[in-house]
Amino acid sequence: MTDAGPKKSGMSKHLINALKLLFVAGLLYWVFTNVPWQDSYVTTDPTTKAETVTFGEIQGPWDQPVVKFLAEGKSEPVSLTTGSNLSVYTGIPTYWKNLHVGWFVLGALCYILSVMFASTRWWWLLSVNKLPVTWWAALKFSWIGIFFNNVVPGQTGGDLVKAIYVMKRSHGARVPAMMSVVVDRIMGLASLALLAAIAVLFYLDRPGFTQLAAVLWAILGAVVLLGVIAFSRRIRSFIRLTAILEMLPEKISILLKRIDHAVFFYRSHKLGMAVWLFAGIFNHISSVCSYALVGKALGVGIPFVDYFVLIPIIVIVSAIPIAPNGWGVGEFMFKKLFGEFGAAYLVGIPQAEAVAKMGARGVTLSLVYRLTLTALSMIGGLLFFFDKDKVTREDMAREVAEEEKEEAALDDEMGAASDEKRGEDPDSHVAE
Repeated sequence: MTDAGPKKSGMSKHLINALKLLFVAGLLYWVFTNVPWQDSYVTTDPTTKAETVTFGEIQGPWDQPVVKFLAEGKSEPVSLTTGSNLSVYTGIPTYWKNLHVGWFVLGALCYILSVMFASTRWWWLLSVNKLPVTWWAALKFSWIGIFFNNVVPGQTGGDLVKAIYVMKRSHGARVPAMMSVVVDRIMGLASLALLAAIAVLFYLDRPGFTQLAAVLWAILGAVVLLGVIAFSRRIRSFIRLTAILEMLPEKISILLKRIDHAVFFYRSHKLGMAVWLFAGIFNHISSVCSYALVGKALGVGIPFVDYFVLIPIIVIVSAIPIAPNGWGVGEFMFKKLFGEFGAAYLVGIPQAEAVAKMGARGVTLSLVYRLTLTALSMIGGLLFFFDKDKVTREDMAREVAEEEKEEAALDDEMGAASDEKRGEDPDSHVAE
């Protein structure tokens, strides 16, 4: 009888993971079957409106007013000009073949710069808790974490690997190491939301951007509200935070308790966290520039500044723990947002066609950027394989087991009625 609970919990976890994978597979299927993988052109009969699709290959640049098209089964290309009765659709491989190497390299360098900046923020979070980790070590562990996120298959994420590296060099300082990683991720997403909330203010006169502004400012407002609640003892006591968390579904309750625990851990460093929250904007400027430069290399055709509104939304939604590394979710968001908000830049063609073309370019950008990150992640792979004291599978399994125990303990501890009876702050046990 005593094993029924764990067995049921294990079955529920496997069922949830299976449903997530099915959801991701469905998203990927929908996205990849709704974007062109082969070049084609469509001619429309002006009388009957019947459409004829011809597949083949674009010869040379695809983004010129007149393109050369070699149809299947033909020996000579023909010149095509997009008009009212003719539409040319570029396949994803053709975007890749015409990629501008110079802009692409600049985009990759911007990503490397963003990793260095993010590593510096994490190093500060480690240093305020007096964990003996140098800036170079924080940078190295960050790259290794990226490698595990983007290359290594399985349930072990890069954040966990980073925390274990810190523990091994800090004589088992488990809680500060784990809290630093959690808070770093929260601050990164908050800075990204802040950047997008500022950028979208310059687009309020554009159709559709008002709704995006409302979403971004709602996200930012929620982050600020949660930060105030997390750092204020009086507010926590007044709103009976523990009681509220206890009323939520178990999985959500435990997740929010862990986040609350992590943020409260840095309560005595509010000024420093505020500084890094705003400084993190520069990190994300570099990150968004990375996307924009790769987009320019592909010829996506969206102005540079638009990326500062669209990319943060895509990244934030992709960060929801539904799919491994946001696969499927990210592609769906790229197709949707780039299609809807990028269509206005394709002048002189029907709206539906413009949406389809810009959506395909968005998916192309997503795929090429993922491949780029995978390649750059090998920097972390090299650092991992040549590290003398690398994290092992046993270290990871041990930490996963500890996390499961901690979740159960945290649930029991924060839900204990004894704290409320004594009128104490339920989080007073947390180190400041």
